[in-house]
Amino acid sequence: MSKSNYIYISIVLLVVCLVSSAFIVKETETAIVTEFGKPKKTILEPGLYFRIPFIQKVMKFESRVLEWDGDRTEIPTYDKKFIFVDTFARWKISDPLQFFKALKDENGAQSKIGDIINGAVRDAIAKRYMPELIMASDTYPVPVTIVDDEGKEE
Repeated sequence: MSKSNYIYISIVLLVVCLVSSAFIVKETETAIVTEFGKPKKTILEPGLYFRIPFIQKVMKFESRVLEWDGDRTEIPTYDKKFIFVDTFARWKISDPLQFFKALKDENGAQSKIGDIINGAVRDAIAKRYMPELIMASDTYPVPVTIVDDEGKEE
């Protein structure tokens, strides 16, 4: 090989390394640079950044408000009447490093949020009578008498 071929190969390798080390964080994102799976640097500002190719990886997270939409579920009330409940939540990653350490990615967070909200909604509805659940907030509560299986008031 001639000397000029080595120069061309060196230039190509240099460009490949430079391109694979650069990454862009958009205005709607935050990022964590990990080295061998451990967080090394948190990036909160948008811009062009560099990493060590093949050693460091970049995990990007949305900095905007995210949504979780649960499935429509049939839940029994305290008076054994069934209602359909459709739940949703809006959430945001406020600390990307803490988020990465606890959940790793948005799919893990969506699953955890679903478990928490579905359990809380099921518990809240199971403790209430149907009239309590359907009354408007500007009306007075409907008087409810709790009667046990033997017909005695509790």
